[in-house]
Amino acid sequence: MTLDRRRFLQLSALGIVVTIADSACGASSDRPDAAVDRPQLLGMLGPERVRQLGARYRASTPSENSAAALRAALSSGHGPRIPFINRGSLDDQVRDDFATGRTVVVDGWVLSVTEARQAALFSLTPA
Repeated sequence: MTLDRRRFLQLSALGIVVTIADSACGASSDRPDAAVDRPQLLGMLGPERVRQLGARYRASTPSENSAAALRAALSSGHGPRIPFINRGSLDDQVRDDFATGRTVVVDGWVLSVTEARQAALFSLTPA
């Protein structure tokens, strides 16, 4: 990936905004990985359907049936966790999953492996 001047300035400005926001809201953050267990599918399907899909994925993939295993699988291959930027890396991972054919069919839905893991992690959180 090449970094031109415009992209460098955008990333620098974003870094400054993140630093200011992080220092202003530092103590109020619940968990550094909060975005991981909030899949984008929630907006499209709603929490109950996402929980159902997540539970079915966990049932079909016993090795990823715990929160720790799912978090580890979701974070593998990613760089350091940076607040507010982590979501972009998950979006990139979903896009890469579809581009490389890393998909699963869960209850009739074709999901990227990343989306399925996020739904599974979401299904483990209390309603």
